[in-house]
Amino acid sequence: MKSTMNARAFKAVIAAVFAITASVVPLSQGFAAGETLGAKCTTEGYQTGTKSTSLICVKNAAGKLTWQRVKLNAGGRPVQNLTPPKGEIEFWHYRPEPGDQRAFVKIIADFEAKYPGTKIKQVFTDTTSFNATARVKILANPKAALFATSRGAVFDSFAKSDMMLDLSNQRYVKQNLITKGMLAGQYEGKQLGVPYQYLFNNPIVNTELWAKEKWTTPKNLSGWVAWCKDAKAKGYVPLAWPGATRGQAAQISNSALMNSAASYDDLAKNLADLNSGKIDLTSTWFKGVADVYVKLRNAGCFPDNATGVTEAAAYNLFATGKSPILPIGTFAMTSIIALNPALNGKMELMSMILTDGPVVAEGIMNNTFILSVNKKSSARDQQIANAFLSYLVTGKVAQIYANESLQHVNVLDVDYTNVNLLNTSSFQAKNTMLAPRFLLLNAAVSDLTQDALIQIVGGKSPDDVLPDFSKQIKQKLAA
Repeated sequence: MKSTMNARAFKAVIAAVFAITASVVPLSQGFAAGETLGAKCTTEGYQTGTKSTSLICVKNAAGKLTWQRVKLNAGGRPVQNLTPPKGEIEFWHYRPEPGDQRAFVKIIADFEAKYPGTKIKQVFTDTTSFNATARVKILANPKAALFATSRGAVFDSFAKSDMMLDLSNQRYVKQNLITKGMLAGQYEGKQLGVPYQYLFNNPIVNTELWAKEKWTTPKNLSGWVAWCKDAKAKGYVPLAWPGATRGQAAQISNSALMNSAASYDDLAKNLADLNSGKIDLTSTWFKGVADVYVKLRNAGCFPDNATGVTEAAAYNLFATGKSPILPIGTFAMTSIIALNPALNGKMELMSMILTDGPVVAEGIMNNTFILSVNKKSSARDQQIANAFLSYLVTGKVAQIYANESLQHVNVLDVDYTNVNLLNTSSFQAKNTMLAPRFLLLNAAVSDLTQDALIQIVGGKSPDDVLPDFSKQIKQKLAA
């Protein structure tokens, strides 16, 4: 597998409705020789990164390839953060991971030192607890002036509760952030949140094990079935899949869904119809998705007693070398390094193409960790929250978060220095799809759909599971 990439110029993503990756991550401050505004270039689509000064190789009016400025934001150079008034607010989020905490502790300390008398208090829980209880708690607590939500059903439920201040006209929103990465924070034409993280929900690979076994990347579903059989025969747990933790078990469903329809539009329609009850899990399309799980299960891809494997247990399988692949995403890398520092710099991402038919996309990206200002907070607390949010999306601050948390961010002028971010940056040059599982905006439908797939991995027949869970979904929609 390729472990390095050109540090100066990278191929831009061919934008489609599902691929909101605007460009690739810059690995250096400068440009390679000849990468000068207006100068001749040779490869259309290559660009120099996500700097406000980045260039892209495109055809000019005369049809010649030249280096031109790429417009990544809504207009204008990035701006400095707003100045907050004195006071204290709470920042509610669901990122207790070590890297996030190191980053936020430093960022908050720097902010408070810069603005004496202004305090930011973190209030955080795990994702499951946050999603289940935070909306109600924040509604009753106006001091929670800045809060995070995840893309999809959770963000949608907060938006419907009219909890989020409209940030559409803020200069930092228009000028500091990558416009094509802002969709996840929009609702009914308003920018109600800032998508901060920019991650990839693709399998993480232990490159040492991969090289040791001389494996090649599976190219399709048949290839994955064959690889799982080989890895299992060699004593590995092929995929460290946490079936007992729904949210993380669901990550692999993005890959299963990714190429299940002829186009992203078709896939989005299927998921919308499932979300509304127009179709159910017994539809021909979803039976095809379930069949992918059956084939992976029968090939031994999943752990023994897969539905009893917790997130922590799955991480441990990967960190200890018992499993060569963790099918979750880039956000897991910090936890893996905490468990086994020797894996630092030895992880990459892999496409998981689970079809033997036409390929619509090679991988999954997502805009998660959406930050919003509480509409119910006092005017002063809103000012503090807005100022701190604007501070988070300045390049030098965002790179603290990025390099500590091992997450790419949706902020311009960030320098990525962490080796794991550099090793996974090549995925921004792939044809990636915005994570489709979050198109199920009804949380009950989403949860029951994932639970059905988890039960299939656990050994149950789709002929029994799909009608049963379709009935449960119908009841939930009726209620």
